[in-house]
Amino acid sequence: MTRRNRGTRSLRLALAGGLALLVAAGGATAPLAATESTGTVVAGRDMRLKTATVRRIEAVRERLFEGVIEAERQSTVAAQTSGRIIAIHFDVNDRVKEGALLVEIDDTQQRAALEQARAALKAAQAKLVAARQAFARISQLYRRRTAPKAQFDQAKAEYEAALAGVKQAEAALKQAEEQLSYTKVRAPYSGVVTARHVEVGELAAPGKPLMTGYSEEEMRAHIALPQRYVPVVRENRKASVVLDLDGHVRRAVSRMVIFPYSDPKTNTVTVRLYLADKGKGLFPGMLVKGAFMVEKAKVLAVPEKAVARRGELAGVYRLKDGHIQFIQVRTGRPLGDGLVEVLAGLEEGDVVALDPLRAAIALKDQQAKREAAAKEARE
Repeated sequence: MTRRNRGTRSLRLALAGGLALLVAAGGATAPLAATESTGTVVAGRDMRLKTATVRRIEAVRERLFEGVIEAERQSTVAAQTSGRIIAIHFDVNDRVKEGALLVEIDDTQQRAALEQARAALKAAQAKLVAARQAFARISQLYRRRTAPKAQFDQAKAEYEAALAGVKQAEAALKQAEEQLSYTKVRAPYSGVVTARHVEVGELAAPGKPLMTGYSEEEMRAHIALPQRYVPVVRENRKASVVLDLDGHVRRAVSRMVIFPYSDPKTNTVTVRLYLADKGKGLFPGMLVKGAFMVEKAKVLAVPEKAVARRGELAGVYRLKDGHIQFIQVRTGRPLGDGLVEVLAGLEEGDVVALDPLRAAIALKDQQAKREAAAKEARE
């Protein structure tokens, strides 16, 4: 055997031996647990690679359906009395406190009605005093049998009528005071103004919308669930709210409300998902997805940090038969605990590198050694 052939054979044996040590270090790991290899030399470099073995785990299968964020308290404030609008103190995007004055309506008519009610009450009270005194006199005479029964009955009726007149006047006064208070429209709760429906100078009437707003204290998700999934969702009652396209950003759900009827136009059932964190940072109108658990199944999973992403492509560095290979994979949803579902590209028992950058360097050195060995063999 020539010196050149002996050198080439020695280089191949060293490369195969180094890769065999690397595969052995990765294959000895626990399922989906990263174990660091000890002093493994890959292609002339002292590179300690962490690896993980692809295993099947029991995971929840989910179905995602589109929805929208809505405020739990959202309302339109309307006028409760008539009059011309003389002042508007808030506009769209303004934050208001509970009880803050939103709109003022001209109160000339309401104040006049209030004064009239007060005068009517005084007149009724004076009439009541006279009727009470007359009834007391007639009652005394009637007991002495100096007044006829008819006179006594008439005095009693007049007294009761005067008493009822006072109560009626008091109710009218209360109503007039309430009508006057309606000219000052106040915020029912703290929140944000989303729409203003009137301008200064317009005529307000009972029922006319003035402002619309919502409270920022608590948000919920409004999901349209296809009716065929209602039974399983009602049974499992497990869901989360997904905020991004990849499904990584999620909010926990504290409770859900499933409507007892289906929309005949869309054949969907409304589901309200109440967020455990009250929806902090969210606002009405945001598009989200409701993730509902439909079943449990065995799925292939790898640590998410083992996946190298190049644009829209994803892949892992697999250690197999003494070689490092870059394998393109198709990933699914995140499974929690740093794991991601693998839909295609890997099989159970495959060993993957947890550090794609180090694995890429090792792969490049491996390819360089192969090219050098092939060149030397040709020469």
